[in-house]
Amino acid sequence: MRVIPPFSLATAVLLLVLSPGLCGAAEIRTTDLAGNEIVLPKPAERIVALPAPSAPTLIAADRSADRLVGMHQTVGEVAKGGLLGRLFPRLNRLPASLLSAGKSAFMPNVEAIAALEPDLVLQRGELGAQVVSPLAEAGLKTALVVYGDEETTRRNIRLMADLTGHPERAGALIGWRDEVLARIRRPAPATALTAVKTPTVLFLSRLAGHLVVTGKGTPTDFAIAAAGGRNLAAERSGSITVTAEQIMIWDPEVILLNSADRDLQPADIRNDPLLSGTAAAKAGRVYKVPVGAFRWEPPNAENPLFWLWLAKLFHPDANGYDLRAEVRRGIGLVYGLEPTDAEIDRLLLADVNRGALNYDRIVGP
Repeated sequence: MRVIPPFSLATAVLLLVLSPGLCGAAEIRTTDLAGNEIVLPKPAERIVALPAPSAPTLIAADRSADRLVGMHQTVGEVAKGGLLGRLFPRLNRLPASLLSAGKSAFMPNVEAIAALEPDLVLQRGELGAQVVSPLAEAGLKTALVVYGDEETTRRNIRLMADLTGHPERAGALIGWRDEVLARIRRPAPATALTAVKTPTVLFLSRLAGHLVVTGKGTPTDFAIAAAGGRNLAAERSGSITVTAEQIMIWDPEVILLNSADRDLQPADIRNDPLLSGTAAAKAGRVYKVPVGAFRWEPPNAENPLFWLWLAKLFHPDANGYDLRAEVRRGIGLVYGLEPTDAEIDRLLLADVNRGALNYDRIVGP
């Protein structure tokens, strides 16, 4: 019988220890945003992502859409004909109608979801047991995400990275967030302090015919503050239904229009009998928010591009970076694939925002 020399024996032991099949090294143990321990024998391979931002965040963590087998219909709409669908053509073929009409938002269509044979379903955790229990009762393993402030967004990124077996990706994505924040929050030189003004801002949506602004505790409020603006609706939390008269009283210097509202454009504000009288409309500071690969306002891995865009809008002289180069770099960092020049032209909405103050300087040649 051949005797294994000591060095070879040590090497053999090391190989045994490192063997995923023998020691369970590929097992995933993490905690979802509701505090539940999630244990998987290996990284999830078939995932249904019901909350819309969780799908692009998952793709960013994995730099692939191969694990997704179903998603929110919003992601399908953004992907169709857009940058996300070009980068990841698989998304154009995935089921995106997996919610049932009901009293509660995000009520899952359990039968349709089960038919996809997922090994993991992502669901909203802050909406209550009524949208989670049906999944558990059907035997579908579920991890809960929660949307809120910036720290919560970072926790979601870490969760997606853990579930796909790429914890190092969380470090890269969160590191980019820190780097962008450090740049745009950098104090102005002492000689320029008097020239730096904090603009008053409203983020405006239209929902069921009503005007809605976004208050504190939201990713958009965080973005406005980080970029050097002051959210006039920050006295209240979440989404707030308002009248045009209230907006006139606030008289914002900048109005941002929700990227998801196709029927809400800068021209609508300029032509409105009341809103055209705001300081923002008079100065030409009404802007439609761009859509990158995914929308920039909801909590997801692309948020730093929103921050960079806003900082350039609010303080173009203090932020001398090339926004187009930042978009190319950011999309590449997040997804591993870069947009073309033509795609950058389209996503920055140069045509939609034509004539707005400083926009030609902001988007560059």
